[in-house]
Amino acid sequence: MQRTFLALLYSCIAAMAAEPDVTALRETISKIVDTQTLESTERTDWESRKAEFAALLELHRKEIALLDEELEKAGQSAPGHGESADTMKAEIESLKETRRLAKEAVARNVPRAIALTKRFPDPLRKDCETEIAALTAWASADEPREALQSILSVLAKAQQFDRRLTRTTEIRDGREVNVLYLGLARAFYADLKQGAGIGEPGADGWTWTARPEIRAELLAAFDTLDKKRPPSMVRLPLEIQ
Repeated sequence: MQRTFLALLYSCIAAMAAEPDVTALRETISKIVDTQTLESTERTDWESRKAEFAALLELHRKEIALLDEELEKAGQSAPGHGESADTMKAEIESLKETRRLAKEAVARNVPRAIALTKRFPDPLRKDCETEIAALTAWASADEPREALQSILSVLAKAQQFDRRLTRTTEIRDGREVNVLYLGLARAFYADLKQGAGIGEPGADGWTWTARPEIRAELLAAFDTLDKKRPPSMVRLPLEIQ
């Protein structure tokens, strides 16, 4: 077909040899021929590349299928494969059982921890506000980790508070008082006037009883803590059971 097209073009050239624009026509025809030749070449190259890509893709698929088959055979025939799978299943079941027991233990101890915090004095309860809120909001369907961390944190803070003397300023009966906690066992307070008293822990919180006769001894203890006087013995009511 290309030869026939070229023959027709040359016939047109011969017929128009006397025309002044023959040279321009020849150049146009040459460009047309070059364009068709280039188009034909590109089309051939593309078809060849497409076939090559298709062959490579098919080879890649076969390699993947073969690799999967070898891996499956290797897994099934590997020594101890069945034993390893059984061991892993047993470990998973053991972890599930441990998780269940931990969740049950947390569910039992969350109410106990909340009840315990009701016995805390005000400064300790304030220090445990975050943990108390987390325990109050926790439900049995929730993950046990956060509740367990809150319980352990509450116990750690309570233990730390119980090992030291704590000096605070609080409001008692509408008056500002200085309070001295002897751990979680007993507390003493004195106001700016003539009031003084003791505090004792109870199931529903601390109870406070006026004891104005201990005011002088308690002020001496406060002065010692504030380093306003040398250390000395003071007498405060404390019953150890």
